Amino acid sequence: MIRPAIPADSAAIAAIWNREVRETAATTDTEERTVESQRAWLAAHGPDHPVVVAVDADEVVAFGALSPYRAKPSDARTVENSVYVKDGWRGKGLGGLVLDHLLVLARERGHRSVIARITAVNEPSLALHERHGFVRVGHERQVARKHGMWLDVVTLQRVLID
Repeated sequence: MIRPAIPADSAAIAAIWNREVRETAATTDTEERTVESQRAWLAAHGPDHPVVVAVDADEVVAFGALSPYRAKPSDARTVENSVYVKDGWRGKGLGGLVLDHLLVLARERGHRSVIARITAVNEPSLALHERHGFVRVGHERQVARKHGMWLDVVTLQRVLID
């Protein structure tokens, strides 16, 4: 089941996020989140930028978010998406379910374009987004350093057509 994230989900979301920060190059971020900072992150997402979780029984097994792409008023209808699936739950279609749900929410909130910025080494996420209609529109070379290596970031976009 996919539902809106609530503050009580903060510890589970932080646990999924922190593993990606510590162990993978799925994110270029290098700082883990405490439950309190995760709760603040969640609270900062307003109605136009929802956060959702995929839940199995009472366990949060994935999360996704729409975030502002840029702070400029002219960019208000463009959002950036993020999707993370808990280790052990990948390959079961959860990422696609969360991404589809985010795309529906983006349309409902009047967004026109969804951007995904994905590390070039994260081939599963690149493939997921391409399967869901995103196209590659940019490639930033060696823009982030993590785990002793330089990472490229690929930008993908999906324009939401009425």
